[in-house]
Amino acid sequence: MSATVPQSPRALQAYYEALLATHGDCAQGAGWPNEADRQRRFAVMRGLAWGGAPLGNLCDLACGTGAFLRHLQAAGAAPDRYLGIDISPPAIARARELHAGQANVAFLETDILAAPPEGRFDHVVANGLFTVRAGVSEEAMWAFLTATVSAMWALAGRGIAFNVMSDVVDWRRDDLFHVPADRLLALLHGLAGRRVVLRADYDLWEMTAYAWRDPPATRLGGLPADPPPDPPPDRPG
Repeated sequence: MSATVPQSPRALQAYYEALLATHGDCAQGAGWPNEADRQRRFAVMRGLAWGGAPLGNLCDLACGTGAFLRHLQAAGAAPDRYLGIDISPPAIARARELHAGQANVAFLETDILAAPPEGRFDHVVANGLFTVRAGVSEEAMWAFLTATVSAMWALAGRGIAFNVMSDVVDWRRDDLFHVPADRLLALLHGLAGRRVVLRADYDLWEMTAYAWRDPPATRLGGLPADPPPDPPPDRPG
């Protein structure tokens, strides 16, 4: 019997396609409450590149209609190359329409688990992909998150970022996926060692996770490089 090819939950695809059809190309059409909060999330996601550096060759997973790319362009932080991928045909069609003719910009309809894009990227990001369950079980969502984050890591030469709903909240919505910070850290430490950050300082009920391959001295300009190993002790005469 052949192995089953992993796939992203189709319930999530149906959920977001219904929002886009109902609300159009806006924050609510992408599952966000309002545009101000969405732009705040995008600004935090942009922090994956330290010191305002460009994101280089960027893969935007679950890109929708390309709103994060438009945020980057408006902020003067357009990547050198951009590939947006999504499993939703209507979203990809709209993204291609909005960004037709833009140099070094492409959109691909694919499932990163079943058919990941070819090549390698500097950074891979995912906005809002792991926040809503849409009827998917907690166990299935965690399996989806771990498989997808691992796939993102395999494509990234420098680092990845994604956001999740915090587990520390005043109340929970049954349709959302709340992730405990310690569980998320254990996953990321298994990929990137100690080169990870969970950011929850931007006044929303969520966290943005960063994981890097770059050593701290590369990312944090003033940080000293790792010291050389101690020399072996002198042997007696």
